[in-house]
Amino acid sequence: MMKETYKRKLPKLDLNVTNRCNFKCAHCAFDSGIIKMPELTLGELKKILSDTKKLRGERFDITGGEPLVRNDIEQIIKIGKNLGYKIELVTNGYLLGKKKLKRFKSLGLDAIAISLDGSNPEIYNKIRNRNDKTFHKVINNIKLSKKYGFKTKVNTVVFSSNLEDIPNIIKLCLSIGVDEYGIYYFTPIGRGNRSNELAVEPIKWLNFIRTKLKPYENSPVKISLELPIIEREYWNKNLGCIANCEKSHLQILPNGNTYPCAILASYQKPVANLHDCSIGDIWKNQELWKKYWKNLNQLFKRLGGYCVDFQHAFNMKNYDLKKYRFVCPLRKFNLKNIK
Repeated sequence: MMKETYKRKLPKLDLNVTNRCNFKCAHCAFDSGIIKMPELTLGELKKILSDTKKLRGERFDITGGEPLVRNDIEQIIKIGKNLGYKIELVTNGYLLGKKKLKRFKSLGLDAIAISLDGSNPEIYNKIRNRNDKTFHKVINNIKLSKKYGFKTKVNTVVFSSNLEDIPNIIKLCLSIGVDEYGIYYFTPIGRGNRSNELAVEPIKWLNFIRTKLKPYENSPVKISLELPIIEREYWNKNLGCIANCEKSHLQILPNGNTYPCAILASYQKPVANLHDCSIGDIWKNQELWKKYWKNLNQLFKRLGGYCVDFQHAFNMKNYDLKKYRFVCPLRKFNLKNIK
């Protein structure tokens, strides 16, 4: 690794601790449950978290795959809390329960994010490839997470098939009293490339937000959402773009491959691997990042200048690019951002 050239804060890690999963969801960006990966050991995870703390790390998400298929999640939480991190567990919710939730609470776990792609079993099962029992168990575990005092978030991936159900999921979140509701835009990467589920046409999604979701702008549940397109008149340099990808966090896969985001991870083009260098070597090395983005230029050119294959997913001729521009689909908006 080259000599450090500048210093900057690394506030957050998305720590994919496994690619194993008990679900086989239609849209999985990492093809979890199918693609097998070696997993970082507790010792390796401790070093990553210790090194990140030296870079002023503040929080990390334990994610996957389904992280709860690992039998050492408690130890990972202990390591993180001993180092002073805020920690969120991102899960499909099925393997939670009273015993685990009580134990996680005693260890200091701060937040739990649970996936829910429908307000009823029929819609949920179509996307998550599960059954009615699973749906009701997940709903109960969302309620238990709130009951045991965790900051509780519900996550939904929006498709054409569940678009009209989004307001119903919001109402369900309000009835349970969850703290936050995240709506994620389906992008055709990973298993999503082979899915029968369809992405919502971007302008249709933008109009749906304005007409059906805006009434919840002042909801007691904090609502965040993703969208891939916005009018240029509402765009400003702070709304996020590819040039800012590496400024806030890193995505670490179970095999040690390290990326600036989940989308680029799906292309299996890592910045580096943590078996070969430290996280500080990656984060502080400006020349490494320059080389990384330069090497990705051919990919971006093939995709029309974007990191997602919008040209394949949508007929680009339908979009007046003088009026609209595509934005990073991982950038989080709130309803107040959408005029």
